[in-house]
Amino acid sequence: MQALVMTVLNLCCLCSPVLAQWHTQKASIMGTNVSVEVWSEEASTAQQAIEAVIAELKRIDRQMSPYRPESLLSRVNAGAYERAVPVSSEFLQVLRKALAISHLSQGAFDVTFASAGNLYDYHKKIRPQPEQLTTAVADIDYQAIKLDDAQAQVRFTRPGTRIDLGGIAKGYAVDRAIEILRQRGIRHAAVTAGGDTRLLGDKRGQPWWIGIRHPRRDAGWVVSLPLEQTAVSTSGDYERYFIEEGQRYHHILKPDTGQSVQSMMSVTVLAEQSMEADALSTTVFVLGVEQGLALINRLEGIDAVLIDSQGKVHYSQGLQVPNGHLFDEKEKL
Repeated sequence: MQALVMTVLNLCCLCSPVLAQWHTQKASIMGTNVSVEVWSEEASTAQQAIEAVIAELKRIDRQMSPYRPESLLSRVNAGAYERAVPVSSEFLQVLRKALAISHLSQGAFDVTFASAGNLYDYHKKIRPQPEQLTTAVADIDYQAIKLDDAQAQVRFTRPGTRIDLGGIAKGYAVDRAIEILRQRGIRHAAVTAGGDTRLLGDKRGQPWWIGIRHPRRDAGWVVSLPLEQTAVSTSGDYERYFIEEGQRYHHILKPDTGQSVQSMMSVTVLAEQSMEADALSTTVFVLGVEQGLALINRLEGIDAVLIDSQGKVHYSQGLQVPNGHLFDEKEKL
C-alpha cells in the first residue's frame, strides 16, 4: 500500500504543472519604466527569457538614446550634416519606418522635431524664446534626412537638423522583445515600455485587460479594453510637461510650429506591431480628432481612442463603444 501511495504521488507531481506561473520583472530602461511578464512552466526558462529581453532593450537604448553622448543617434546628430554617418541596419530600419509614417501623415510625424524639441527642458520648466523657436523650426523637415541603404549611412541636408526617435524606438524595442520571447518558446506574455505595450497570445484563456489612463488624474482608467495578440501605444500630454501661466507645455510638438499640441490630451492606437502603434499615436495626437480619425479609419487593422482637450472621448470605426465624455460638465478643464 505504501508503495502504491508513493507511486500515485509521483504521478501527480509529474502531471501537475506546479512550476507553471507568471513571472514578472521591472526595470528602468530607455528613459522609462519597463515591465516584462511571461508565462512559463519552468522558472529558469522564464528568467532566462526575461533577462534576454532586458539585455536587448538595453542594447537598443545604447544605439537610439538621445541622452547618451556615445549613442549612435548622438553621433548622427553631431555629424550627419558635415558627412554621411555609418549606422546599423536596424537604425536604418527604424528611420525608414519613421520616414514612411512622415510621408503617410504629410509631416505630422517628424523625428526632426528634435531640432526644436532640444530647446525644451520639462524638468527645469525651460522653453525656447520665440526667436529661438523660429530659427529651430526652419530645420524641422523629415525630407532633410537622406538614407543610403547600400552604404548603411545617414546624412542631413540642413545644418541645424536633429532627430529624436522617442516616438518610434520604444515601439521597435518592444517588438524585438516579443520576437525574443517567441524564439524562446514563450506563448503568453506582455511587454511594456512607457506607453507602449505588446501582447503575445492571450492571458491563459482570458483576454488581457489594458486600461487607458485618465489624463488628468494620477489613478483611474477612462477605458479598459479586452485584448490579445495586439500592440497598444498611448501618447499623452501628461508624460513630460510643465504648466506656466495656465498653459501646458509638453513634449508632443507640432512640427510646423515647434510648440506643444493643445487640442489633445491622449491618443491610444491599437495595431499589429508596436513600432507602428508607437509612431501612429504621436501622429494622430498632432493631427487632432478630425484628421487623426480620418487617417486611422483608412488604415486596415488599426484602431484608436482619442481624448481631446475638452475631455471628449472619440473612437475609430473599428471600435464599438458608447459615446461619452471623460469629464462631467463641472469637471471640464
